[in-house]
Amino acid sequence: MKNSIQHIRAFLAVAHSGSFAKAAVELSLSPSALTVQIQQLEDWLGVPLLERSPRHVSLTAAGQSNLMPMEKLLLDLDNIVSGSRDLAALRRGVVTIAALPSMCSSTMPPVLRRFREQFPGVEVRLRDVVAQRIDALVREGEVDFGLGVRARMAHGLEFEVVLTDRLCLFVPSSHPLSRKTSIRLEEMTDQPIILTGRDSSVRERVEQLFADENLTLQPGLEANYMSTVLALVRQGLGMTLLPESADEGRDDMVCVPVDHPGVSRDIGLITRSGQGLSPAARQFIELLQNSVG
Repeated sequence: MKNSIQHIRAFLAVAHSGSFAKAAVELSLSPSALTVQIQQLEDWLGVPLLERSPRHVSLTAAGQSNLMPMEKLLLDLDNIVSGSRDLAALRRGVVTIAALPSMCSSTMPPVLRRFREQFPGVEVRLRDVVAQRIDALVREGEVDFGLGVRARMAHGLEFEVVLTDRLCLFVPSSHPLSRKTSIRLEEMTDQPIILTGRDSSVRERVEQLFADENLTLQPGLEANYMSTVLALVRQGLGMTLLPESADEGRDDMVCVPVDHPGVSRDIGLITRSGQGLSPAARQFIELLQNSVG
């Protein structure tokens, strides 16, 4: 029935006030218009809701039975409207993001801080996972969007470049290579390289770079997290190739640019095709793009 919510509000106003005249004033309606709305509601339900007399209005058994469910219905509706307006105004909500560990340890923290300062009522849940997990989490709808590499894109996902990162060589400040302004891949073949885990997009890129140039890669130690890899490098246990964004700016570590076109990689926004984003997610993405642009 059209205007059913309006008709239910009319019934509740009469039920609570016990008077058509008082309810009409409350709703800014004429008594005749209010009477029509109640009659239409009763016709729709197929039962009388009110007992009418010249001096008194009371609830029928059906009216008494429907009173609380209708009150709850309107309360739930009001909560839905209020909650939706809060979400639209970014007063509340949740944004869930899957991102590469390199993004989580470098680019994301400042953006998270600014987002929290501007929208303290919105919760951000950050999942730092490898590239292939990002794609799966986005596709399965477990996160709002991902921040990863293009290489693992598949049907059902869209990719938009956010920034371009470069792999560079990390060595201790005391290492002979730390004094170089740039380095070629062939200069690294005689020394062990500490690698990230086998499911890491960085590991895959490093191995592919050496394979494309028919160069020998000497694996050294291996660790899942880039922070662990860098700690091993600082102890003089080897050198490593990691994204430039992993540079922590420490005096005991030097980041040497690699002279090779293949060390650049696009990091981008991964979303489900045809799937809209919440206002909070869109605002977070805007902050991110402004921060790296």
